[in-house]
Amino acid sequence: MPAFPLTLPLPDGRLRPLTRSDMPVLVAQLSDPRVAPWLAAVPQPFTPVEAEALLALAEDPTEGVRVLELEGQPVGCLRIAPALWYWLAPSHGGRGIMTRALGAAITAHVAGGGAPLVATVREGNAASEALLLRLGFSRAPRGRRMFFQATGRAEPCQDFHLTPEQWLVLNPPLRESGAFRLRPATARDAGLMALLLPRPGPAGAAPWPSAEGIADFLETHRCRRPSTGLFVIEDDTRRTLGLVLLGRENALLVHPSLAGSPQETALRQTVAGIGPSDAAVAADGRGTTWSG
Repeated sequence: MPAFPLTLPLPDGRLRPLTRSDMPVLVAQLSDPRVAPWLAAVPQPFTPVEAEALLALAEDPTEGVRVLELEGQPVGCLRIAPALWYWLAPSHGGRGIMTRALGAAITAHVAGGGAPLVATVREGNAASEALLLRLGFSRAPRGRRMFFQATGRAEPCQDFHLTPEQWLVLNPPLRESGAFRLRPATARDAGLMALLLPRPGPAGAAPWPSAEGIADFLETHRCRRPSTGLFVIEDDTRRTLGLVLLGRENALLVHPSLAGSPQETALRQTVAGIGPSDAAVAADGRGTTWSG
């Protein structure tokens, strides 16, 4: 798994690494009968031995374990991969806190090239199911049973899945550079591409399709990673200026109305300076924004 950011800012707090000083508060949360029964790996009572195991897990950078901190206090925890789990202190429920925290974490996970996510919810945990569906997870067609330490038996559960592609469709990444904004192209932009074809410049200068191949081209090159794929270029009034295919080499189509204009020159200079790894990612739980 790619490295997950150590700290992620949130509108009302942050996600940060778990420390030993957090353990008394987290042990109290994991001993709460309103929390523990919904987490498969949490035995009751939750002793110092289990606390040490949690601390050791959090020290593994591949696990993506982060404390949810509000006003300087740990109010919950999440693990982003390989399997997603989370909890929130009951005193902070019902305020959208975990929705924002998971949104930020998933955005960072996807931006880093992370794998698809799966979260398993015990039957009866309606709040958690609603949270995952709200974030865009898909319910698995069949349930299964999982052993829960707190109850000492296998409980009926439901898996929920989310791929990076699903997340990017629901939370389109925007890239802003100066006066220009880039958004992922979709099938709705087929008419725009038809308008821009045939491309300016010598034949073979860029990998653009024939008019008949637009639909396949859009599907093949749609944004599947935040910094690569086909993007529509807009100005600050959302007027369409062209299309750019971001990858190892950036290929640009400029709107015919801009031919020879200073705006075309500025646009080409901007696109020439864009690289797949030059983005500073800011996760806000709604999407990914680059500033260039």
